[in-house]
Amino acid sequence: MVETDWNAAAYDDLSDPQFAWGMAVLESAPLAGSERVLDAGCGSGRLTEVMLERLPTAHLIALDSSPQMLEQARQRLARFGGRVEFVEASLQEFSLSRPVDGIFSNAVFHWVPDHDAMYRCLHAALRPGGWLLAQFGGVGNLDRTHRRGEEVVELPQFSNFLNGLEYGAHFETPAMTRRRMEAAGFSVSHAGLHSVTARFERRERFEAFLHTVVLRRPLSKLSPELQQAFLGEVSQRTLREEGCYVLDYVRLTVRATA
Repeated sequence: MVETDWNAAAYDDLSDPQFAWGMAVLESAPLAGSERVLDAGCGSGRLTEVMLERLPTAHLIALDSSPQMLEQARQRLARFGGRVEFVEASLQEFSLSRPVDGIFSNAVFHWVPDHDAMYRCLHAALRPGGWLLAQFGGVGNLDRTHRRGEEVVELPQFSNFLNGLEYGAHFETPAMTRRRMEAAGFSVSHAGLHSVTARFERRERFEAFLHTVVLRRPLSKLSPELQQAFLGEVSQRTLREEGCYVLDYVRLTVRATA
């Protein structure tokens, strides 16, 4: 089996934790109301919609590498007409027709393989003095959850199909992020970590979140029956060790100017 694109509809339904964290970050964005802003990794457009509602004369560029996510965002944001432009591209290899005043990004950068190339593209997309505000997974993100997945993959029913686990994400330190951004030309005013948990009341929703987000890549290599068995093992171990269905997130927030 091959890895598929994001299930955008499922992500839109399940992404309350990311949406809440993004809303908190958005509150500190230096938004005036009429600027041109890039939503770098817009996903299904939930936060893009908030920005468009708050900025009645602004123009937003909704960029994402996932066709499914962009289609979901187009449906959500259709009522804003020409105030939003959709771009399908990777953050590590994109360019815009003209620079933006600001860049906002939430829960995206850790999915981009080449951070050096990404920061160069982001810097080139900003006007001189423009701002960047982003939050994404930092070092230590989901360590306990990933450890459980690595224990489960050693079980005989899974080891024949999965040679270890590759999650498709990588998490860096604030110091490394600052160095990469400064090398790309940014002036970084803040790069810091904080821990936060995502709790789920029901096992079904916890497993759906794991399937859609955290374990999306390795599960795409398993049959539907083995996917459910894998998720069951991870959720059982989580409940036994944590006493509830919880994910151990570490977020890295950066603020910078071009």
